[in-house]
Amino acid sequence: MNKIYGNLKDKLRDIIKSHYKIELENINLQVPQDRNFGDISTTIPFVLASKLKTKPYEISKIIVKEFENDRRFSVIRIANGGYINFYFDKEFLISHFSKPKEVKKLNKKVIIEHTSINPNKSAHIGHLRNSCIGDTLFGIARESGFDVEVHNYIDDTGIQVADVVWGLIYHKKLNINEIKKIENLESYLWELYIEVSNILNNSEDLKRQRDILHKKIEERENPEYEISSYVSETIMKSHVKLMNRLKIRYDLLVKESDIIYKRFFDKTAELLKSLNIMYMSKDKEKQGCWVIKYEKEDIEKIIIRSNNTSTYIAKDLAYTFWKFGLLNQDFSYVKTDLYPDKELYSTDSIKGKPNNSFGKADIVFNVIDYRQSYLQNIIKQVIESIDKFKNTDKSFNHFGYEMVALSHNCVKELGFEINEEAKKKPYVEVSGRKGIAIKAEDLIDMLINRAKKEISKRNKDIDDNDLEKIAKKIGIAALRYFMIKYTSNSIIVFDFNEVLSFEGDTGPYLQYTVVRLNSIFSKLNTDSKNIEYNINRISEEEIFFVRDILVLLLDTDTKFDMVIKSKDVSILANHIYIIAQKTNHYYHNYPVISEKDSDLKNFRIKFLSILRENLINLLKIIGIEVPKKM
Repeated sequence: MNKIYGNLKDKLRDIIKSHYKIELENINLQVPQDRNFGDISTTIPFVLASKLKTKPYEISKIIVKEFENDRRFSVIRIANGGYINFYFDKEFLISHFSKPKEVKKLNKKVIIEHTSINPNKSAHIGHLRNSCIGDTLFGIARESGFDVEVHNYIDDTGIQVADVVWGLIYHKKLNINEIKKIENLESYLWELYIEVSNILNNSEDLKRQRDILHKKIEERENPEYEISSYVSETIMKSHVKLMNRLKIRYDLLVKESDIIYKRFFDKTAELLKSLNIMYMSKDKEKQGCWVIKYEKEDIEKIIIRSNNTSTYIAKDLAYTFWKFGLLNQDFSYVKTDLYPDKELYSTDSIKGKPNNSFGKADIVFNVIDYRQSYLQNIIKQVIESIDKFKNTDKSFNHFGYEMVALSHNCVKELGFEINEEAKKKPYVEVSGRKGIAIKAEDLIDMLINRAKKEISKRNKDIDDNDLEKIAKKIGIAALRYFMIKYTSNSIIVFDFNEVLSFEGDTGPYLQYTVVRLNSIFSKLNTDSKNIEYNINRISEEEIFFVRDILVLLLDTDTKFDMVIKSKDVSILANHIYIIAQKTNHYYHNYPVISEKDSDLKNFRIKFLSILRENLINLLKIIGIEVPKKM
């Protein structure tokens, strides 16, 4: 929380406690849509009125009187029978934003799990929404002062890996040495996965053969396990390198095989049984099964079958318990060489060594699509039912999101063939099994190449080196912003033209706003830090405009809180876009370079320098870099 909001809330609490002997934990502050109704507004008098059996207006008068000599505000008004509207003093606001921003470190650890692509083939466009949401969440948590640890869960023993391993061994008749000779394995498996899916879908016998192979992988039997390990390790590395192109990084790669090998669920099961969260079912149909009561649907979910095998929920519960430090067990770790400038560790039960720095979170965020909501809800219920977690700030959070689809124009451009039924729908669903998807690597290359063409039109004399650097930043910004600007419950329909537009609600538009500001300052060649001006010479109309934008910047921390509470990063994306819009509007209406009046010019230089610094930081939070020209 920023200092202004924090100090204001503290003062309101003190006033309420002093006058009414009531301690209010939640102090509601909001930015009115219409700035004529204040820069910040509160409904506290209405909350207190019901408790005190008095009129909100009378409470408002007492609260406002306590702010009579508060220099932070130029005026405070009571409206509509009790709303208190605070209007910031213009000099105070400018002074506040002229100071270096301090990020107060919180004594809390956040673990964010995102990406978690099956390591069985190339990543596709649908996977990128997860990673972009997760990395934006990382930016918010870091900016908010949390100690953040980012995980990428590698499902190296999953059925999708078993599918391609079956395809390599039984369909392609390859051994480990032959597989190691395959160049660009992720692309090879992209095609193989489509073939294998069709074959297995048409044969129950072959599916049983695949299931036997899957069990051998879980039990580390060779050659199946050796091949699956090589495949998953190779594909995992390609996924990490791909995300690194998007400036998306991790601290720890957690392999499912290590959760199984370390027998984390055994310890988890003991704990669940001791807490009576997991119990032996009395249902005849579930005889001999250990279950958890899922309260939301009033049903028993089987965790351990009667044959003593675990269901898919078990591994996720064990991993979640480890994240919170509930198990008296840990992984073994190896340091990878995947980042040249940052440490990245991976779990490794055979070669690894202890490392006490991972896990033990206060807050956990799992970025997983809505199709996994059922499982996530069960995990959340289990975590929240543990006495140790009750009445604490510890929390488990599922950040869900809808799928990514392709527009019909995009499908046509990519040359995919779809049936008549699919053509009737407003979009085409992405499917790795059916091969209707763009490889993420190819998509990034296509966006960068398209960005090059657009930049070349605007900058005829640009050299190839600059063109490459600028196009990469624009292409990545276009993609990342597109993946976070839609509400989490909206299906994203991908279209090349919309993504790369330099105008409107796009990543390149946000970059262009800062590029224009940089251009202004390069022409001015002025240091804005010690610049002087008489603020009283600035018109009320301009000050109103300035205050409007500064209050939006001030409200950024509130937007962070809203993202966390609503599980929707589009709130921050929309917030940044509005600030960029208003910034563009400001410098079009109030010129700087051509302004002759020194007070007006210096004030605008100061204000634009504040906007530039804050916009660059906001773009950094959502993973967007600013190119030197566009």
